[in-house]
Amino acid sequence: MKIGLIDVDSKIPNLALMKISAYHKAKGDEVKFYDPLLDKPDRVYASKIFDFTPDYQYWPDCEIIKGGSGYDLHTDLPPEVDNQYPDYDLYNCDYAIGFTTRGCIRRCPFCIVPEKEGPIRAVGDIYDFWRGQRQIKLLDNNLTALPAQMERICKQLIKEKVQVDFNQGLDIRLITDDMARLLAKVRLWKQIHFAFDDVQLEKSVREGIAILTKYMPASRLMFYVLIGFNSTPEEDLYRVEVLRGLGVDPFVMPYDKTDPYQRRFARWVNHKAIFKTVKWE
Repeated sequence: MKIGLIDVDSKIPNLALMKISAYHKAKGDEVKFYDPLLDKPDRVYASKIFDFTPDYQYWPDCEIIKGGSGYDLHTDLPPEVDNQYPDYDLYNCDYAIGFTTRGCIRRCPFCIVPEKEGPIRAVGDIYDFWRGQRQIKLLDNNLTALPAQMERICKQLIKEKVQVDFNQGLDIRLITDDMARLLAKVRLWKQIHFAFDDVQLEKSVREGIAILTKYMPASRLMFYVLIGFNSTPEEDLYRVEVLRGLGVDPFVMPYDKTDPYQRRFARWVNHKAIFKTVKWE
């Protein structure tokens, strides 16, 4: 069977497509990214992450299976596919990528994770998708919400001396001394990401940073700052300046990228040379 894959809008290698590729290659099928000018596949799998992304246009005349949150929040990979070791060769990907938990305890109104993945639960460990790569990109949505699982994963990372990117971030409201001690021993690929999405979280943000900076420099921390959802420009600036004052990097995420203010404010904060030398006013 000839299998075509379409990655509509992934920003990083698409884990679902890598598992689908591994599954079909194990069955002896021919698998490749679909080329509408050259290929005549028997089946095509398309993955779309964001619902605002324009859809793919050049569909072949064959069986088509669509998945991903950009199409549907309730379509999952079959267990026999989801349990596959990813086909990293599909993207020439030299790092490992995967989940050790699914779901989240929060119900943030701007987030699809609770509806898509449900309550938080452990689903495995790094050895399910890592085989000696120098770096791992963890996609867990709230690893901090399962302290025993977080301890297990951090100890695996420390033991294997592998660099990690907690790609979806950790929850500053749940950070404890034990977690901070472990995180200080983990080799980081990128800064540890947290979020300061509401000015009412200031107390938790300050307390969490105080715990973390007992064991690591503030430069290892970065905070996403959502703007344009339920905050005023004054609150946006206040949160950014609180983080600056605490010595950690803010990174602004505009809710509406078409809004001129949100675009300008994000550019000011996220362009570090400007942020460090020019006041917002």
